[in-house]
Amino acid sequence: MRNKKFAWVLFLLFFAGTALGQISTGSYLPHKELIFPQVAAGGQYQTWITVTNRGAQPWVGNLKFYTGQHTAWNPYVNGTQVAAGSLAVQIAAKATRTYKITVPGDVQAGYLVIRNETRAIDNFLEGNLTYYINDGAEVADSIGIIPSSPIVASAIPFEDFTSLCFAFANTDTLSRVASLTMTLYSDANSQVGTTVTRTMQPGEYFAEYLWQTFPTVSKTAWRGRLEIQSSVPVSGVALTQTASGQFSSLPLGGTTRSYAISSTSSYVPFATMTLWIDGIFVYGYGVSSNYPDVFGLMGQIGSNGILHIHFDGNSAATSNVEISGYMKTDVAYTPGLTSFSGVYYYGAISQVYLEQGTYLATLIP
Repeated sequence: MRNKKFAWVLFLLFFAGTALGQISTGSYLPHKELIFPQVAAGGQYQTWITVTNRGAQPWVGNLKFYTGQHTAWNPYVNGTQVAAGSLAVQIAAKATRTYKITVPGDVQAGYLVIRNETRAIDNFLEGNLTYYINDGAEVADSIGIIPSSPIVASAIPFEDFTSLCFAFANTDTLSRVASLTMTLYSDANSQVGTTVTRTMQPGEYFAEYLWQTFPTVSKTAWRGRLEIQSSVPVSGVALTQTASGQFSSLPLGGTTRSYAISSTSSYVPFATMTLWIDGIFVYGYGVSSNYPDVFGLMGQIGSNGILHIHFDGNSAATSNVEISGYMKTDVAYTPGLTSFSGVYYYGAISQVYLEQGTYLATLIP
């Protein structure tokens, strides 16, 4: 009976792993597609996008330019104007290309999604963006930017409130409205001003300085952090500007949420769980209550919002037995949840052992 039951659990784990691997065709695939939430051209600005295809077959897709609320933008790329906001490109295997984005006259801004059309398994895309700021005929400054991974929660520490600027685009592939909340904290973790909530329609884009987002906060130099949370994945970029006008890029990735884990039927092998979202994937670690052991966690949020997490371990916390496990939530997961519950399964093949039950995760402030 134990063997039969254990085989049943292995089937569940295999099925869960298969489901986890089914990535929606609407998702932005890492190393296949790139998002740059801020492109500037015109006036003293140029934006150069440099990409390479490390695959064995040509990469085929489109540069899709937007401004405003999913409005097509038609800048010039390598001297030719874009039509209907889209430029078809093909990058040969192992080739590197640079796309120089300009417009005549005053500065314009928008965002760029580099979208793969073939979904072939043997082509890949790596790339970066560089802003060039001219002073007459000379380049006075340049800033390198990495592609954006869509985020639902992020934290940006800053040294000077007056220097931080950022841009966000609602690039959600399901065309949902995003509710974006931004909260300021001092270096002593005291909230400064009131939380700002901005509703972003599908495809909407905006760029501004932090002091413009919080106009009632004194425009003076002080250190702190900006906490960002969104109801759906959005893409963003952050910059800091010196008093003399030079820019530097700041990383804008997913921030952590930690939870205390309790079980209503037996136990899971870790007592706390820390998660962060990076694009289409969820990463994290679980920590045992009795041993200094860390369990690696990896998962994905499905199109229905259910969080699926896989874990494994072989340490004192598992009696030095190799285990593999799986857990999922009962409700759609967002970093704003203060608690959520779900089910878990794990097994130790060498011991012909299985465990299944339910758990409760409670946010650790």
